[in-house]
Amino acid sequence: MEKKRIAVVSGGFSGEAQVSMRSAKMVMTHIDRDLYEPTQVVIVPERWFAMVGEEQVEIDKNDFSFSHQGNKQKFDGVFMIVHGTPGEDGLLQGYFQLMGIPCTTGDVLNMAVTFNKKATTDALRNLGYTVAKSQMIRRGEVFKVDEVVAFLGLPCFVKPNNGGSSIGTSKVKEASELPGAIEKALHEDHQALVESFVQGTEVTCGVIQYQGKITALPLTEIVTENEFFDYQAKYEGASQEITPARLDEEMSLKVRNLAAKIYSDLKCAGMIRVDFIIQNGEPHVIEVNTVPGFSEASIIPQQAAVLGIDKKELISTVIQSCF
Repeated sequence: MEKKRIAVVSGGFSGEAQVSMRSAKMVMTHIDRDLYEPTQVVIVPERWFAMVGEEQVEIDKNDFSFSHQGNKQKFDGVFMIVHGTPGEDGLLQGYFQLMGIPCTTGDVLNMAVTFNKKATTDALRNLGYTVAKSQMIRRGEVFKVDEVVAFLGLPCFVKPNNGGSSIGTSKVKEASELPGAIEKALHEDHQALVESFVQGTEVTCGVIQYQGKITALPLTEIVTENEFFDYQAKYEGASQEITPARLDEEMSLKVRNLAAKIYSDLKCAGMIRVDFIIQNGEPHVIEVNTVPGFSEASIIPQQAAVLGIDKKELISTVIQSCF
């Protein structure tokens, strides 16, 4: 059987580019080379290039190919590992759709909606899921601190509406902190989302298509040393990630079923991760991550390992689900 040529697309235009490079390294290290011929492709604002050994070879955007030593190389599929724009917001999905190249994520609509936190929570609320109350503030818009606080209460969270890895996110405890937190979020995006605080047990659930079936992986419980599961907690070890989560079987199954249903309802593809906070026995959906972290230490590989799925099989599963 001829090996499929896979572009492991990494980099991006946001503060998450470095996280993406770590995820790409994991895919390149563990991909099944009996089945696939991978090439890391780096997309940055200045240029697109393929890594051929230590050499950086320019990508021809006309057909997403590159030429090396007189040979033109094209790709059969894309393993998308760009966190943030343009890999998690539908921009690259539209390009690859035009090129006729399968990609390991949802389509343009799925990615555009799920990248926009307000659009995601509105869609989930309309579908009957429990989500936090929220208010959007756009750059340049006048807002009244006392009105926001009256509506959402304190503490509350402020985050960029389009963004990930908790970059630009703040937990606000005093009304006086709100303008600064909104300014910080608006530095990362043109829209800031202010959300009411949901207190409880934080868990996260990876979902993949395994052997042709939407499969929610065992839950991971997040216990952070910081105020919340921020960038430092996620990537610099200031948190405990307990897999499987310390929940009774009934609650664990309830959350996993919710995550699998969200995957289906939002028409997701490939792998996603859904974050929940369980407050008074009720799981609140906090976020849907459609290009979740995928480094050696990331949560989804931990969860898959509990089911006996190693990194090589997990990567193959994600690729196979897009063909």
